[in-house]
Amino acid sequence: MKKNVLLIISLALFLTACGQKNNQNTTEQPQTETTENSYSHLNPGQDDGAAKNSEDLSGKVIALTASEFLDRVTEIDPALGLRYKGNTPCMVDFYADWCKPCMQLKPITEKLAAKYKGQLIIYKVNVDKAQDICQALSISSIPTLFFFKPNEQPGKMVGAPTESELEKVIQDFLK
Repeated sequence: MKKNVLLIISLALFLTACGQKNNQNTTEQPQTETTENSYSHLNPGQDDGAAKNSEDLSGKVIALTASEFLDRVTEIDPALGLRYKGNTPCMVDFYADWCKPCMQLKPITEKLAAKYKGQLIIYKVNVDKAQDICQALSISSIPTLFFFKPNEQPGKMVGAPTESELEKVIQDFLK
């Protein structure tokens, strides 16, 4: 009996952590409760904000490691906020291979990456391999999508939207 109760509780926690659907698109900066120097290990080579690598406008979803995220997308600095390093707007999908809603979102992001080729770069970051980044960005539920534009703080969407919902968000974002 105790094993069944533990199994049910474990399953409920797993489903809650993975499948929470909030679908709120905000332009608020992710909240962090740390000091300015707390993220110094995440920004080993701060630069002037220009993308170190040329932007990939191929229309494909691009997987990034934690260090590539910091090189191509943003520095994490609570004093300055999140400063996008690229020139072309981007969406970053924080996901995990074990997350069913994340896997349902995968073909949608691939289709939209091709559709918005040259206008929007879609990156994906595996949360299991970028835990420091997730902690710094206050990511507590996946999938979580961040929307970055030059000279603006990012927007954030939590949960797995439908294709039409995500396309509407992208269209509004690109205006």
